[in-house]
Amino acid sequence: MLYSVRQIVSDTRVMLDHNADERPLIRIDDPYTLTLDQLIASKIETAARQVLEEAPPHSLAPGKPLRASLAWVERPGWGMAVLPLPDDFLRLLHVRLSDWRRPARIITDTHPDYRWQASPFAGVRGNPDRPVAVVTQRPTGLVAELYSSTGGVGVTVEQAQYVAVPLIANGHIEWPQLLHYDIVSRIALLTCRSLGTVTQADESQNYRRNNNI
Repeated sequence: MLYSVRQIVSDTRVMLDHNADERPLIRIDDPYTLTLDQLIASKIETAARQVLEEAPPHSLAPGKPLRASLAWVERPGWGMAVLPLPDDFLRLLHVRLSDWRRPARIITDTHPDYRWQASPFAGVRGNPDRPVAVVTQRPTGLVAELYSSTGGVGVTVEQAQYVAVPLIANGHIEWPQLLHYDIVSRIALLTCRSLGTVTQADESQNYRRNNNI
């Protein structure tokens, strides 16, 4: 959903002035209105990116369609395929090749299971029954290594979606409606950190309270 910066700033100011325990997170005085609004606006992209990186996949679906041509390491339709990722890529949500029985399990190249993808044994590495997609950096840019295929010539990307880096454009920014409250809360937190009105102890206490710990 598309949100205006003006609306986000307004929602954040409301949150800053009405904390869960009925004490304002900060005292909002008129002489500092412009400065505060600018500070809030400067936190929007950072907060949105943090929340989108942490959110469960179901809250981000369906994402943006990923359209790119596959590059095959061995021969077309066999073994590992490489899927180039776009410049605005933030997170891979879903990928499935036409010869796979299910969507891939998505990991990064720091995951312990990445090393098994180079195994010569089909039962160990990702395969059409248990496909694996690894997001990794190559000299040519960010890619998803797709393990693996056996369908031969004609294997294509059946479905692929990703989350784009959230950026303000023409005074607006886009994110899932389901995450609006979480992102505004993160903006408020980052604003308070910059103002020095929230400590790490305060954050830990709020986290325990919100998660019933």
